[in-house]
This record gives sequence, C-alpha cells and structure tokens, in this order.
Amino acid sequence: MSFQEIISQLNAGYVAAGIAVLLSLIQISPLKLNPWDKFLGWIGKKVNGATEKRLAAVEKQILDMWVNSHRQCILTFAREARAGIEHSSDEWTNVLNVAEEYEKYVKEKKITNGIVTQDTEYIRKLYQELSRDHRI
Repeated sequence: MSFQEIISQLNAGYVAAGIAVLLSLIQISPLKLNPWDKFLGWIGKKVNGATEKRLAAVEKQILDMWVNSHRQCILTFAREARAGIEHSSDEWTNVLNVAEEYEKYVKEKKITNGIVTQDTEYIRKLYQELSRDHRI
C-alpha cells in the first residue's frame, strides 16, 4: 500500500483519533508541553466567560453592600450617641470593630470617607470618656 492510498483512505475520524493520540503522547512526554491543559483551558474560558463576568459583578455588589453597611453602622451609632441613647458594651465593641475594619479598607483603597471619619473620632472620644467614668 502506497502513501497516497493511505492518505486517500483517511477520514475525519481517523484524523481526530490521530491528533488525540499525538497530543496524549506529547502530554506524557518529559517536554513539559501540556496541550490538553491549554486546549481545555481555552474551552473553559469560552464556556465560562459570561459566568465570570456575572461573578465579578456580584462580587462588586457584595463589596459595595459591605462598605455601605459599615458606613451606615458608624453613622447610625454616632447619631444615636449624640441623641443620648445608651449602648451596651457589646454594641460599643461591635461599632469599634466595624470602624477599624472600615478604616483598614479606606487605607487599602486610598479613598476618602469624610463624615464617617468625623463620626468615628466622635465615637472613640465618647468611648474614652464613658470608660474613664466607668459608665460602660
């Protein structure tokens, strides 16, 4: 059987099987070529592209909610403290922890937070006064 006869007998199934065997041999060889990894990674990116975009959008929404929750907690606590509403020691601990987390976030992202900074300072000063007078 000549080479031309062999080529003429090939169809898509034989070609695909031959490519699969070749890629598998390359994968096994010590050359550190991973064609299956590259190929499957490419397919995965094509299939999951929309999902990754939606996941990024959801992550942004969650982060925005986290930031707004921390801001609101600090602002509400300061407003209540100015109105003379007493808070338990657990509430004080919570708001001071929230303020610390929020300040770390602000420093990491290099953003400004305006009124929240003022309210955080007010809360800390009030906490020091109440602690000094043993009212917490």
